Amino acid sequence: MRRLEIIAYGDIARSVHFAEVPEPTLADDEVLIRVEAASINPIDTKFINGHLRRIMAPTLPAAIGFDACGHIEKVGAAVRGLGPGERVYLRAPRQKMGSFAEYLAVAARFVAPAPRNLSAAEAASIPLVALTTVQGLVDRAQAEPGQRILIHAGSGGLGSFAVQYAKHVLGLVVTTTASSRNSDWVARLGADTVIEYDREDYRRRDARYDIVFDTLGGETTRDAFALLRRGGCVVSVAGPPDWQFARQIEAGPLKSALLWAIALPMEWRARRNGARYYRFLTESDGARLTEIAEVLDAGKVKPVIDSVFGFDQSIAALEHQAGGHAKGKVIIEMTTAG
Repeated sequence: MRRLEIIAYGDIARSVHFAEVPEPTLADDEVLIRVEAASINPIDTKFINGHLRRIMAPTLPAAIGFDACGHIEKVGAAVRGLGPGERVYLRAPRQKMGSFAEYLAVAARFVAPAPRNLSAAEAASIPLVALTTVQGLVDRAQAEPGQRILIHAGSGGLGSFAVQYAKHVLGLVVTTTASSRNSDWVARLGADTVIEYDREDYRRRDARYDIVFDTLGGETTRDAFALLRRGGCVVSVAGPPDWQFARQIEAGPLKSALLWAIALPMEWRARRNGARYYRFLTESDGARLTEIAEVLDAGKVKPVIDSVFGFDQSIAALEHQAGGHAKGKVIIEMTTAG
């Protein structure tokens, strides 16, 4: 089978290539999926560029890609509840990436029946952004209806899902940042207020929020605490680690000590503001994807797709994602899938 794999860290065009490899062997708890579509996330390009080597360092060459939708070809002997021919979607775990391929073997617990009302491309666009949103806003921030939330980068792949989920599922009052070019479009997704970052500094507003969902990192993370109400929460997927981060990545003693030291300034900043701070990595979860599929089939949240590339155009698709201007998700369709 063909797969896209990383052979070195650095520039996408030089670090990624296609390879012919054997079809994956199947463990007893796994399913073999014929991939129909996969989606690209910022973590994919960060991984290729080498920015995540401290937390993700597989032996190279290595398969890449997290999100996929396809049909089950085979199931392992211990798998129950899923069978050949069933259409599923998933977010592969960090320890076994590989959705940019014709076939993918993954533990059944990470897999869920795909939303009935979505195409393969639409379903593939969902898993990582949906799990990130739910694990951030529900599991960590413990969002409650009526609370006010600031979501950064509302037109991106994660932001466009989070805006919809926060408004239409969690019942939050949503403010987001976006360019003036995308302002009206993001408002139609469900944002109550859109701050046009190319025309206004969002920090100059008097508004205070119960939750800040930081998707950008850097100064955005540090500035978030000044925007919170007392007792509020900053949830970040791009900022410095929190004190739980080392445990999540199963770091050894030395790395854990280093991560704790790096986390100290953010933890102190949170405490000074009577706030909570979470920096986390998304975890794969098939049961959660089953719940999310119900939300999608009910029409409460709709997929947002920026562009669709054929499998042979995967490197161009990755470069487009890395450009940082995608409006929604970038999709790779496996043209060899029947």
